[in-house]
Amino acid sequence: MVADTDLLRRALDAVRAQIPQDQWDSFAEAIVRDRQGFDADLRGDVPADNFRHLLPSLKESSWTKLPMAFQGVPEIKDYLLRLPVHKGPHIYANDGIQMPLEAARAQFPIVGYRSDQLLRAPGLLDQLNDPRLIDLIESYMGCVPTLYSVNCWWSFPAEKPELFYSQYYHRDTDDWRFLTLFIYLTDVDAQGGPHQIIPGSHSAAGMAALARKNSWFRPGDISKTFVNAMGEQFAAETERRFGAHAIELTGPAGTMLLVNTLSLHRGLMPTKSPRLLLWARYGLGRTCISADQEHGPLARRQVQVRMPATPRNRYINRLMVDFDIGPQS
Repeated sequence: MVADTDLLRRALDAVRAQIPQDQWDSFAEAIVRDRQGFDADLRGDVPADNFRHLLPSLKESSWTKLPMAFQGVPEIKDYLLRLPVHKGPHIYANDGIQMPLEAARAQFPIVGYRSDQLLRAPGLLDQLNDPRLIDLIESYMGCVPTLYSVNCWWSFPAEKPELFYSQYYHRDTDDWRFLTLFIYLTDVDAQGGPHQIIPGSHSAAGMAALARKNSWFRPGDISKTFVNAMGEQFAAETERRFGAHAIELTGPAGTMLLVNTLSLHRGLMPTKSPRLLLWARYGLGRTCISADQEHGPLARRQVQVRMPATPRNRYINRLMVDFDIGPQS
């Protein structure tokens, strides 16, 4: 049964890949309408100090900075510094073989952690489930979201950007609709490897607005920018056409950015000091990079999560935590 479920997921991913990305949102709307029919009991109360005022700008520009800071950055960094890492930003980017951080830093410009290592980080999962954050994501998605991926990696100054895609303009294509939460675990200024994004480029309407600003770029060419292409050539074309509209998102350690990374974006290579970045992704369900592709849900006692095992929390975190294994209070 598990194998059949995996094959069905892969089949749906294959079908989605054949549909132009600028049309995905109409399919997402159909999925969301269906979800709204069965997730009513999972809906949460709207927090009194909610972040819904950020929703219009998030929908229009594809990003927003959260009016909160990630807590416990020194403890998280201390925890991570003791762990081995693998080459590249994601375990699937290379062979996934781990080694001590200092040894890896001497060999590779980007090194990352496994998601099960991150889930054990002190206080991490509870903060990724902050009610204000989840409420904003749910408002954007149109249904109760699924936390499906956590990732964290170091980027070191190097001679040129590394072809792991993340340092070149690209689009993420995980799901029909999803959001990425970026958390800076080091101070990030213009030389510290800031996230760079072309606002509004997540949608056909946004790309049409960019086309109008670039009178030489024909609206009929918009669909050509919604592709899975990555690497130097695509990045160079993106830079030439839209680089003037890009913005850099800087901030101190603890900065939290919520981004629709279907938009054109990249993480600039740091030139001054290493950057440590953590992401969490929220979408409609399991994906080709969801945590369950690396490992099953961790036992509650392994994650040391403090949030209650409500039906809502169980659903949102079902790929991350098995609430029935370990202490329940």
